[in-house]
Amino acid sequence: MQFHRFVDIGAAGLLLLLASQLQAGNLQAPGELVRKNSDIVYGIAQEETLSSIARRFTGSASNWRALAKANGIANDRSIPVGNAIVIPARLLPDQNAFATVVALRGAVSIVDKAGEVIDSRVGAQAGEGAVVVTGTDGFVTFQLKDGTSFALPPASNLQLTLLKVQDFTNRPRTELTLRQGRITSEVTPFTVPRSQYQVQTPLAIAGVRGTRFRVRFDDGASYSEVLKGVVAVKADRREQRLPADYGSVTGTDHRQTAPVTLLPAPSLAGTAATQERLPLRVQLALPAAQAFRVTLATDAGGMQRVAELTVPAVDGQALARLPELEDGDYLIRASAIDTLGLEGREAVLPLHLKARPFAPLLLGPGPKLRGTDQVTPVGFEWAEVTQAASYHLQLARDAAFTRLVDDQPALSTHRYQHPGLADGRYYWRVASVNEHNGQADQGPWSDASALDILPPQQAPSASQDEQGMRFAWHGEAGQHYVFESSRADDPGFARPVQHIETDQANVSFATPAPGAYLARVQTIEADGYRGAFSTPQKYLVERRWGTGSGGSLNTSQGPVRAD
Repeated sequence: MQFHRFVDIGAAGLLLLLASQLQAGNLQAPGELVRKNSDIVYGIAQEETLSSIARRFTGSASNWRALAKANGIANDRSIPVGNAIVIPARLLPDQNAFATVVALRGAVSIVDKAGEVIDSRVGAQAGEGAVVVTGTDGFVTFQLKDGTSFALPPASNLQLTLLKVQDFTNRPRTELTLRQGRITSEVTPFTVPRSQYQVQTPLAIAGVRGTRFRVRFDDGASYSEVLKGVVAVKADRREQRLPADYGSVTGTDHRQTAPVTLLPAPSLAGTAATQERLPLRVQLALPAAQAFRVTLATDAGGMQRVAELTVPAVDGQALARLPELEDGDYLIRASAIDTLGLEGREAVLPLHLKARPFAPLLLGPGPKLRGTDQVTPVGFEWAEVTQAASYHLQLARDAAFTRLVDDQPALSTHRYQHPGLADGRYYWRVASVNEHNGQADQGPWSDASALDILPPQQAPSASQDEQGMRFAWHGEAGQHYVFESSRADDPGFARPVQHIETDQANVSFATPAPGAYLARVQTIEADGYRGAFSTPQKYLVERRWGTGSGGSLNTSQGPVRAD
């Protein structure tokens, strides 16, 4: 095998080289290759002929005549060693190129031109004629040999119509046919003349020379949007040049709109750069927008995509919610869509997502708890989280959790009993904790829940007069009450002799039979919260002498009591 030294000297250097060669008999180092525009110049080595050179560089010895004509050579056997001959680019063969998968997510189907399924994975290669189809959750990005990349979002269908790279010059020729959906291309600037990269739809062809642009084919129309460089869009033999920040639409009649200025990037104000909850929330605003498209990618160029969502705008605003995302660092790219359906410039925002292990749902206690005479034991409970190995609970006097009352960083269960809290307002929250690389990995806190420990319910005070029994207690506007009385030998109030529901802070009823009784009261707050019953209060109903008219027989010391 013979190796050649390839030198790219540029246009100015080439002119100097050719001039010096002409003065010295058009000499060049034997076996040396020099690029001349899209052609190459070769220095003939020992025992080489045009036939052998044609076979080596063009793949066919019969091309020696074309070489002779291109170089004005009448007798190839008389060419001295070191003479330089030009090999036209049109004679150089192409080699099949491949597009390599560099990013993939979701359902992506790749089938080669023979109908064989290609394994959809990072590193897989698709050749000329292959068809790529993305599912409703599928994203795939390909990269070509020269660094050019193109990305397909969900619900797209693309054929790799032409993938060629020319021998010796590395001139790429790429043609992609978009049958459905969208494609975003980041094309490496060409260094070899007559290089080609184009995306065609059934209605138009977009060709470029180093740029970033988008093509969409949907609803019987072809959309072209240029973000960087210049794109030539051809439709029905008419060509339209679109500079950066412009787009156009080609309809079913192959007529193109005049170049349309793309909408500016939307505002992402109100979108947190660090988020701890799913779905991820992206706040969008641009007065002229009819809709917005939000894409999440893991690379700065936005080609390695993991999620995408299009949302309609209402008065130029929208909230995009993306539910299924792994924790990590992303770049949000958001653009506005105008009345023609053209997608505008992109706003970019770095995002850090840390939502796992998920915060538990707080179950109890509720927002209020009626206290007892001393401190009040409080049981805290939250929903179990599958990913959690333990839980971290904090209890504080303030919503910012700067005045901690209790801090339990490693609870093994989803319940915790605090021995007792005094009256007042508290806040509590819980985070799930997992293990990552041998260390505790705490997820985000749950939303803080307020807890009011209310003063103990005042026991009702009893009084007895000729009309019967009367009980009263302290109450507040909007409260309702449940009053209960039972015999002293029924401390559990299983058989209450009185059960009265009232909106007044007092009750009255006929004097019961003499004996010992218990009384208690429960407050129902205006929001429906039922506090604990007050501590049962014991009272005595005594036997009294009555008068003939039914009243009590009184003396100066009060009612006369029977023995």
